[in-house]
Order: sequence, then C-alpha cells, then structure tokens
Amino acid sequence: MLATAALAVAACGQKSSETTTISGIAPDATEVHVMINDLQLDTVVAVNDGKFSVEIPKCLTALAFIEAGDCSAQFISDGTGLNFDLSGEDAVLKSGGKNSINSRLEAFNNWNRDFISDYRSQLAEIVNDENLSEDEKTAKAGELSDKASETYNVFNMKVVDENKDNFLGVMALQNVYSEYEAEKLTKVLEGFAPALQENRFVKSIKEALASRAKTAEGMMFTDFEVEETPGKVSKLSDYVGKGKYVLVDFWASWCGPCRGEMPNLKSVYEKYHGDSFDMLSVAVWDDPAETAEAAAELGISWNQIVNAQKIPTDLYGIEGIPHIILFGPDGTILKRDLRGSAIGEEIAKYVK
Repeated sequence: MLATAALAVAACGQKSSETTTISGIAPDATEVHVMINDLQLDTVVAVNDGKFSVEIPKCLTALAFIEAGDCSAQFISDGTGLNFDLSGEDAVLKSGGKNSINSRLEAFNNWNRDFISDYRSQLAEIVNDENLSEDEKTAKAGELSDKASETYNVFNMKVVDENKDNFLGVMALQNVYSEYEAEKLTKVLEGFAPALQENRFVKSIKEALASRAKTAEGMMFTDFEVEETPGKVSKLSDYVGKGKYVLVDFWASWCGPCRGEMPNLKSVYEKYHGDSFDMLSVAVWDDPAETAEAAAELGISWNQIVNAQKIPTDLYGIEGIPHIILFGPDGTILKRDLRGSAIGEEIAKYVK
C-alpha cells in the first residue's frame, strides 16, 4: 500500500515536490506510524502481506520516527528511499549509502550508546575496587571523567562539523554546547544552514547567548523578582549591589554536579563570610519542597531564593547548572561559571 502524507512543508524549507519514500516489512497485525513532530506529521500506514510503503515530505531540519508495535527507529527524512525491517525486536535500516545522513545518524547513536555503556562500566570498576582507598577512587573517577569528557566533546563536535546542513548536527551540538564559550558557540551556530537557523534549539541558544552578552563579566547585574511562596517576593537586588561581594549559586536539588559543589561552597562561606562577603543560593528548575529538603540535607546555611524556575536562567543565559557568579559590591559581574577550587581562588582576589 502506497500512502502519501499531504501537508505543508514550509517549516523544513523544502519544496512540496520533494519527498522521502519509506518502505519495508512489518508484521501483518501491526500498523506502521511515521512521525515528524516539528511538522505535526503522524501518518498511519497499513501493512499488507508483511509490506508497507509511504511517502513523506523531505525534511532535513527535524528528527523523524517510525514504529510498528514496540519496534521503533529514528531517521532523518533526507529525500532518498529508506527501507526498514520492523519485523523483529529492533528496527533495522536496510538502505542508504555508507556516508548517507541516516548511516551517519545510526553510527552516531551507536557510538553514544557504546560510549556511555563503557564509561559506566569503567566507573563501576573503580567504585568496586576494594584495593583503592576512597581518596584514590575519587581521584581515579575524576581522571576517568575528564578523559571521557574530552573524548565526548571531540566526537560530537566532529559530527557537528560534518552535518551543518541537517538535524544530526543539531543533535550532536545538544550534547556538548554547554561546554563552549559564547564566541566559539556563536561561530558554530553561524555555520549551520539557513533552514537550521529556525530550529527551536538553535534559536533558544541564540537567545541565551544574547542574554549572556547583556550579563557578561564587567556588566552591571540584571535584577529579577521571584514569588517564592504566595505573598513572599524576593529580588536579586535584596542581596546584590548592597556593598558586599556576593557569590550566587544557581542550582537544583536533583542536580548531581550542584550537590558536588556544596563542599567548595561551604568552605568559602566559612572562610570569607562577614562584613565584605556573603553568599546566595538560587534554586531553579526545581520543586520548592524538594529544594527545602535538599538544602537541609546539604547544610545550606546561607541566604536562599527558592522557586525561581526559569526567571533568572533566561535573564542570564544559563543553559546548565550549577552556574556560579561572583558579583562586586556595586553589583558588577566579576566572574561567571566558577567551579571547584576556582571559586575560592577568585574570592581571595577581593576578600581578605
């Protein structure tokens, strides 16, 4: 059965005559669903004598999905003929050249799956090694994480460079964008094809970069207001710009790295808290009850603003947490993205 999905394709920047033919085999008792969320496309295809076929719009700027029962796969509608075997537990793409977009997508997904599995296996070996002390385990785990992070970044940025005209480049950038400075990230985004510039993720990063430019080091702080509970409103200006150096930690209870920074934050608070220095934790993207529970568990004894959600992260272009900023006595942003030992080192430049 040949079915044609009839819908507007302007969102993909393609001509309506450009289509991708999807065909293959699947159990007779199932229906095949083909979806492209960005196009609001959800086509149901009948299976006759174990075979199916459908034409959908070509769309390089979004991820497409095909499924029959519990068997599913991702693909990019690249304008070629794609043949799927959906008869088993795992979907198999049986067509496409060695370096086609969908072959690259499959290789990308396989690499990420194997990389994560290997990392977890190596980490488990360290954690379960009874011959290592806790300090040695921590050191080895840190070395493993640093090495894995470098490998992961290099791989994903290579995929970005090779796929600036299709959604695979966006997928790879989503994995690592938070690791790069604004200047580098801006150049990467500028390299994407015009159609990808309208992608929701790409547009959100551009907006975040614009917010970051307004709240860069050397700029005056941007105030925000949060209703923590009904009737209780707090502002950043309640704490910042009042004549003290203020370290502000944007965090969430569910965030492992945020929790990992707490010993460093406690240390600087105990050492420097006084007439010229103070600290503030701002809970974002979190449930207030879970924030309160985590704060008590972690021993956060300094000032807090809860229930801030996206308000400050949108204003400051914060894409990942923890995000720690040091403000000067007048509210000037002195340093962003502080982590680890750099927190205390930066404060020591100003507070004795």
